[in-house]
Amino acid sequence: MKCPECKKDNPGGSRFCQFCGASLSATAADTAFPSPAAQSQLTQPQDYTQRGLRPVESARAAAPIARQQIGQAGSGGMSALNIWGPFAGYGTRRRHVSWLLDNLGGKADALHQAINGRFAQREIPGSNMKWQTLTARGLLVERRPFYFVRRGISTAALYIAQFGQDLYISQTTYIKGPISNVRVVILAIMLIFQLYYSYGFTSSLLNSISGYNPLFGSTSGGLGPFLFFLCIIGPLGAINSLLLVLALVYSVYKFITEKDFVALLRTPPNEFQEDDTIALEKAVEETVRQALDSIGIDPVLMPPAVETSLWRRLI
Repeated sequence: MKCPECKKDNPGGSRFCQFCGASLSATAADTAFPSPAAQSQLTQPQDYTQRGLRPVESARAAAPIARQQIGQAGSGGMSALNIWGPFAGYGTRRRHVSWLLDNLGGKADALHQAINGRFAQREIPGSNMKWQTLTARGLLVERRPFYFVRRGISTAALYIAQFGQDLYISQTTYIKGPISNVRVVILAIMLIFQLYYSYGFTSSLLNSISGYNPLFGSTSGGLGPFLFFLCIIGPLGAINSLLLVLALVYSVYKFITEKDFVALLRTPPNEFQEDDTIALEKAVEETVRQALDSIGIDPVLMPPAVETSLWRRLI
């Protein structure tokens, strides 16, 4: 089956192109707006009415999120050179959990569509939800679609794909710590002092020398100002310059590895932000379980998962 967009061949029966993600089986109108029957199935609450969920407004139901490619894990389209990792710019990884549902890979596309409707129905306050394609780091690298839920400093990303005959669900949470006002003030003071040290220190030192006369005394404070500028301001300026150079090197390193030039100014989340992040993680997990139930998969197959730690790769 040839893709109408990129003109590349795909396996027979594919619904989406494995190279560019374009629809292979639906018209442009069907891709933008599903049929009324499919829309009703996605937006009407089923077994979760008693949990306080409410139907989405008809205006929101009429504008579903665009579909993305759902295929075998690792079958996303290829891309050119990328110097950043797929989650660069989203902060520090907090949690990564995943599930493998035996012999349910054929349900991947149905789960993808159900998740669209369930997330719109849940209406997580203050959140931004959308599908986004991420690109790995390297020369010729893979691209994969993730469903992003962003709220405050937290970002939860879902990846759904077939893994052989199985259904693979992955959830990753990233936190981008808030910028500290105290650190901003300290940096501003260091920069102002550096400007003085670079352009005003020499003249101040010369003035203190010219004001001191060892034979007749000084009319501008004696030897004290000279010693002050030479023994106190001088070393402090040198230390300040070294710290600013180290801060610049660290910022460049963080920009290259994590796409975050101001990482030095960020602080760990406080207790309230931790609670918000945990609530977001729970909401995303529960939404996926609801979507599983809506397509006929027992949510028990997706129990609370144990966190998976991944080593951060620098290069």
